Amino acid sequence: MKRDKVINRALSIFFTILSLAWIYPVFMIALNSFKKATAISTTTAFDLLTPETFNGLANYMHALNEQGFASAFMYSLIITVTSVLLILVCCSMCAWYVVRVNNKISNFFYYLFVFSMVVPFQICFIYLGFGAGLAVFMFAGFVKNIPLEIEEAAMIDGCNPVQVFFKIVLPIMKPTYLSVGILETMWVW
Repeated sequence: MKRDKVINRALSIFFTILSLAWIYPVFMIALNSFKKATAISTTTAFDLLTPETFNGLANYMHALNEQGFASAFMYSLIITVTSVLLILVCCSMCAWYVVRVNNKISNFFYYLFVFSMVVPFQICFIYLGFGAGLAVFMFAGFVKNIPLEIEEAAMIDGCNPVQVFFKIVLPIMKPTYLSVGILETMWVW
């Protein structure tokens, strides 16, 4: 028991130091955002703020007023939200179809989506196309675990395939929607 405490304490110290190593670059970027441009481009880039290098909020005001940061942020936000919503709806439906039909053509498209995970992307519909690989892969993995009997029962009760997806399958896939939404947002943003 004492040995486990020592190992846990050593691991805690190690991971604390490791997390500080990851946080340091973010800290330096935040610190440099308050410096004058000449202080960043010289050897003082890694120094702490001094009265000679401190520029206050002037860099932020310059970015907002003269560099168009606010409009660029809004464009990125619109593209991200639109892309993630399209990915969630289209890819979950595609994954459900690929898993349930399960023939050579649907398998070909499944592997095509999986292959697309290695290709870079640029704009909204391209985000949909290239983000689809990861999304279809994750949704298909989840749909494989949904019992087919639930969908068959809905069909017997009078649902058509679209109703089965939106009324039965989609609510069951909410955790996967959340996971895919977070991953795609991080990837797109």
